[in-house]
Amino acid sequence: MTNKVLSICVAACYVSENLKQALNSFLADDVAPYVDVMIVNDGSRDDAARIAREYTTRLPDTFRLISKEKGDRGTTLNTGIAAAAGKYYMRLDGDDYFSKENLADFLSFLQTTDADLIHTPFIQFEDGSGGIIGEQGGYHANYAHFPLHQTLYLEDLEDYFPAMHNLTVKTDTLRKYNITIMEHCYYADEEFALKVYNCCETVCFYQKPIYYDRVIRSDQNVRVAGARKYYKDHIRMLKSMLEYADKNVAGEHKKKNIDKKLLEECAFQYIIFFALKGSRQEKEELKQFDYFLKDEYPCIYNRIDGRQIRILRKTGFNGYRLLAWQKMQKDRHLKRNLFER
Repeated sequence: MTNKVLSICVAACYVSENLKQALNSFLADDVAPYVDVMIVNDGSRDDAARIAREYTTRLPDTFRLISKEKGDRGTTLNTGIAAAAGKYYMRLDGDDYFSKENLADFLSFLQTTDADLIHTPFIQFEDGSGGIIGEQGGYHANYAHFPLHQTLYLEDLEDYFPAMHNLTVKTDTLRKYNITIMEHCYYADEEFALKVYNCCETVCFYQKPIYYDRVIRSDQNVRVAGARKYYKDHIRMLKSMLEYADKNVAGEHKKKNIDKKLLEECAFQYIIFFALKGSRQEKEELKQFDYFLKDEYPCIYNRIDGRQIRILRKTGFNGYRLLAWQKMQKDRHLKRNLFER
């Protein structure tokens, strides 16, 4: 497999309803020869593998099917990194897709740059209607003060930290720093973005959106249910990332930007705790997490504030269930945090 500019790791687990839309992103004559599309079937028992074979048969030099036992986002990312053949690497959820309008131009651009990290905006669209919700990480809206299409040093950039869907990263960089993602943890995207940002030295900004991210907005209860189901994964991810940052992050601006990201994630952990049912076990886990931050990361602990948190800390976390319920009702009314539209 030669002349591949971009490897795309397509996470194809129970996404057969939308997988063709994702794979059709790469069929154009000015796209297919330059992409290495790895369709990673993560133990899915739906039609994902059958659909993938249709594309591997049609364009075997563009598409390939990688089947593995049931895992998660972390195992899929690690599989893609190990198998990638392209100069650059991106991840694509099988129910999302890439821009047909911009992808060919983006591939041409990737052939002209040697930056470790390429930042592109991404578009969020509504499931069902397909209506555009908005652009995230847009160059003109957020980063126009950085030169466009020029290779910049990440350490020189203040107030910059990319999200997962903003990232295109050099495959050699992933392998040079042996970037692997925690497996059996729901929050793999956050870990991947932080490690990639820290290991890359240079970045280049591309102004056109490439990634289209499907958002299910019809039922906010899905977000609450997800927070409740995976809250321990978020704690695991946070503790791992805090330890990683302590040992591996150097440079003033990188440390400042990563510290800001970790503060946001730690604050979000409290929001998740307020979304739980308030059982004795959950109360104890909240206390232990709070004590952990106080003992190990007092700078973060002292910056996390809020009326409910202050009350809980003063009362030894008595009244946790009631305060959590009140917090959720207020968030629901104000349409923020887990209820954000």
